[in-house]
Amino acid sequence: ATEDVYGNGPISDRGCTDLIPCFVFIAFIIGMIIVTEEAYRRGDAVRLLAPWSSENDQCGFGRRSSEKYLFLPNFISSPSKMFEKTFCVSDCPSCYPNKTNNITSPAGSTYAVTYNSTKYLERYCLPDGEQFIKDFFKGAGAEKVGQYLSDLYSSWKVLLIAIGIAFVCSLVYMLILRCCATVMVWITLIGFIGLLLALGFLFYDKSSKATDSGDELNYKILAILFWVADGIIFLIICCLFDDIALALSIIEAAGEFILVCFPVLIVPVITIVVCVGYLVYWIATIIYVYSIGKISQYGGTPFSSVSWDDTTRNMWYYQLLALVWVLAFFLAVLQFIVAATVAQWYFSSNSDQGTSGSICRSFYWVIRYHLGSLAFGSLILAIIILIRIAFEYMKKKIETSAPQNKLVKCVLCCASCCLRCIGQFVLFLTKNAYTQVAIRCICFCCAAKHAFQLVLRNVSRFALVSGFAGIFTFFGKLLIAIGTAFICWFILTNWGEVKNKIYSPIVPTIACFIIGYIFGNLFLQVYDLSCSAILQCFLIDEETSKGQGGGKHRPDVLQGFFTEVKKEPVPNKAQGSFELPMFHNTD
Repeated sequence: ATEDVYGNGPISDRGCTDLIPCFVFIAFIIGMIIVTEEAYRRGDAVRLLAPWSSENDQCGFGRRSSEKYLFLPNFISSPSKMFEKTFCVSDCPSCYPNKTNNITSPAGSTYAVTYNSTKYLERYCLPDGEQFIKDFFKGAGAEKVGQYLSDLYSSWKVLLIAIGIAFVCSLVYMLILRCCATVMVWITLIGFIGLLLALGFLFYDKSSKATDSGDELNYKILAILFWVADGIIFLIICCLFDDIALALSIIEAAGEFILVCFPVLIVPVITIVVCVGYLVYWIATIIYVYSIGKISQYGGTPFSSVSWDDTTRNMWYYQLLALVWVLAFFLAVLQFIVAATVAQWYFSSNSDQGTSGSICRSFYWVIRYHLGSLAFGSLILAIIILIRIAFEYMKKKIETSAPQNKLVKCVLCCASCCLRCIGQFVLFLTKNAYTQVAIRCICFCCAAKHAFQLVLRNVSRFALVSGFAGIFTFFGKLLIAIGTAFICWFILTNWGEVKNKIYSPIVPTIACFIIGYIFGNLFLQVYDLSCSAILQCFLIDEETSKGQGGGKHRPDVLQGFFTEVKKEPVPNKAQGSFELPMFHNTD
């Protein structure tokens, strides 16, 4: 297809792209299923979680198969030594008044029962009461964990409310961006210029009142520096005025797209549900993978340790790659669906039929045509992430072995910064490449090439759109998270049903902040992706419209950046003159 084909929107006559990566990804998923089956067949997660007694018996297994609970006779008398004497019992014992309450361990030792015990986690016999559970976690080296878990469990209703609050806050913020983004940016820019100008006058006034000649010179230098910086920024704004106006119009168009195509906000919700489901599956599988091997007692504690062989270690590495690659693939699907929906909306928003962009069509394109392209792009991103993880692990090891070597620390920090920059570049490139795949229906490498060339031809536009969208997204996530946390804190401290059951509102409030940040990040990522995709659609529209008028159904908010262009009639050569075809602006 020629470039002119893309002026009317995404290619409708599509074909499959990147078949080899598609087959590799399918084979990898099949391999992951095989590893999962092998882990569930050879692993024993139940035994991994079963406690050990001080008599070196694992409760519920071997000769203690009928005694699956661990009793701690010294829990009350010597909490710091609670794990020194423990043994397995078939049922949790109780302490009865006016009776001799003794219990005999399987090894024949007799202990006094000094407290009523209840089953905890279906594994331990602990005294009844939350304080004793806290003491148990303290003895296990996790003093605050029990309190934190108790607070989170008691405030689960508020956590559910936090989800709704975060959703509403996200919608309100995007509506504010739709209506006020342009005004907010121009007020900020004008205010910043005015601030620098005022600071220059302030220091110049101080220089005239200074009694010391050195202070006078320093104040004048600062005033001149502020004025020079102010002048440079003003010139940059003047030179990039059209690009700034375009960037703000694209941000406004993104808000319009989300309001028109409101169902697109369902995509991140489905994405997070799928990701959480996959994480639950992955954690369950990795526990079984971890349990493959020889299970033994860890020191003198009631917990287990596992000795691995090379096969188990390779299964662990495979599952680690599966975690990163599959999550990156889900992110790629989210980015592609949003980009494809934006492209459909952009090139048909003012058509007679009118459309908001079809999410179902975009998802169909993923499954039917572009599974391989998304798998390829997500694999590249996953490899970069794994390299960074491996490097950070090695960095910690090297810093531990040579803590005083400043040169080594400097080299490691530089390498870490370079890897971080490479990761951000790959993330940026893949995101824009998916938009090219959605519009042009080409393979991932060609799409990445077109996206990179498009960025090089329009550096200032991409920088401004990414910068403004990034600023709004960053502050939006913070505002949504803070707003959610504040409202939930108010509920936690005033709702008696919850207030009287928690130790402190701090941990549930932090959880609500995290919920708000996650939801804000998901919804505003749709906004950021929409800005990026609209910019690419605009640039493709602009480049293909030269000399022919371009797309006819672009959004109204961007219509003013196009001029209708047509050719001058070329004089007849027989009349004795010849002129090159010229273009003029009919406006």
